[in-house]
Amino acid sequence: MWIAEETVQRLDRPETRQELARVATKAARAASGEAIEILWDGMWMRKAEGVYFPDPDIFRTANPPWDRWCHMAAKYLRDAEDYWFHIYQPKHGDVIVDIGAGRGEDVYAFSQVVGPTGHVWAIEAHPTSYTILSRFCELNALSNVTALNMACVDTPTTLHIETLPVWESNFVRGGGATATSHEIDGLQFDALASEQGIDHIDFLKMNIEGAERSALPGCVEALKRTSHVCVAAHDFRAARGEGEDFRTLTFVREFLSELGFRLETRDDDPRYYVPYLVHGYRAAKD
Repeated sequence: MWIAEETVQRLDRPETRQELARVATKAARAASGEAIEILWDGMWMRKAEGVYFPDPDIFRTANPPWDRWCHMAAKYLRDAEDYWFHIYQPKHGDVIVDIGAGRGEDVYAFSQVVGPTGHVWAIEAHPTSYTILSRFCELNALSNVTALNMACVDTPTTLHIETLPVWESNFVRGGGATATSHEIDGLQFDALASEQGIDHIDFLKMNIEGAERSALPGCVEALKRTSHVCVAAHDFRAARGEGEDFRTLTFVREFLSELGFRLETRDDDPRYYVPYLVHGYRAAKD
């Protein structure tokens, strides 16, 4: 461990957390050679490149990826350009919807690119990820972001979301509770868009680990008012033996085509997940 377990156990309490923050900051800077800072503000977090990253598991990480930790904000911006802005580059004043916002990794880039006159609607189902997302937006003054804790579905219902060791793989499902699941509300995005007055969407991103099959039918009216879209299909998870429910590429393509989107995928990209990002647009590419 980068901080001895006994040190964390001794100092990770209200009266001594500031001392632990000092110890951790010194260790992080020595290991990384960068001006990284470890802080406590209701939860543990890192600060690098002037950006705060809430990280409740920070002391459970045996060998931190220092280069990534120190340059995470720049990575968020690069990844958004690479994955989501392949055919459309959002601009100031745009409205972006992020369904499957995670812990803010894409929200950060979306917020920067739409500027103070634009808006980002960030929807995240997992309660832990949503708490981190909300704090991330608060700490970094992303005032053009509205974060919402819900799952997008075709029919309003109660669902569960599983908690996996790699949080990015958490997924929504039906059925009963387990020791690692959380009960969540499933709502139609169309109803939310109507309630919030979202009358047009310049770019909609959806990355929800196989739940796109049930989420998209609840977005039909909103998608009719959407100019550009990118939906992540998850057939690669089915190929890994995680279940046929993850095999969604054909469904996504057919669904978006029926709504009038022209589609583009990067089938020759060697990264296993990139060919499953389905980009859609309605007119000539901007």
